Amino acid sequence: MKIVNVIAMTVISAALVSFSLKNTTEIKKHQNMYSIDKETSTLGWKGGKNDSYFHTGAVKFSEGMLTMEHGAIVSGSFTVDLTTINCTDVNLPKAKQEGLTKHLKDVDFFNVAKFATSKVTIGAYKDGKLTTTINVLGVDIKQDIPVTVVSDEKGVTITGKFDVDFSAAKIPGVQPQEGDKENIKPVFSFDLNLVLKAK
Repeated sequence: MKIVNVIAMTVISAALVSFSLKNTTEIKKHQNMYSIDKETSTLGWKGGKNDSYFHTGAVKFSEGMLTMEHGAIVSGSFTVDLTTINCTDVNLPKAKQEGLTKHLKDVDFFNVAKFATSKVTIGAYKDGKLTTTINVLGVDIKQDIPVTVVSDEKGVTITGKFDVDFSAAKIPGVQPQEGDKENIKPVFSFDLNLVLKAK
């Protein structure tokens, strides 16, 4: 009788292990991990006082990961390297472009000596918008941004043009100054082209 019980328990245990392995395999089969292609991913920015007075530039990503399950975004985390921020205004001479770039990196704006990176975390993608949290100067800015997501087993692209309001971060350079008739707006426009490859 004891032998029969031992055999029965062995069979049950084997069945449970088999089910567990199969279940884990199924989850992995439908869950895909992607890593950022830093060379082809781009993030352009635009900021200024109004539609006539503004500057443009770009900044690079230093790392990033994305998880998708059954073709839907589950989560993601990206790091923007603020030390790479630059000005690309075609109407500005090179010396002024370099001056503006230095100004943006200084304490008047992003203070890259203290805040060298900006952490971006993403969640669900629904109705054409991506749940996003951007940490700037130690402050979390939460916003659903409109983007287009295209994915397959080889990779994912996330593209879109959108505005982000950084008022909560209190960036020094966008705070009203006494005597100024118009100040730089805390709302920046972005042009995102995020390219990720399957791991």
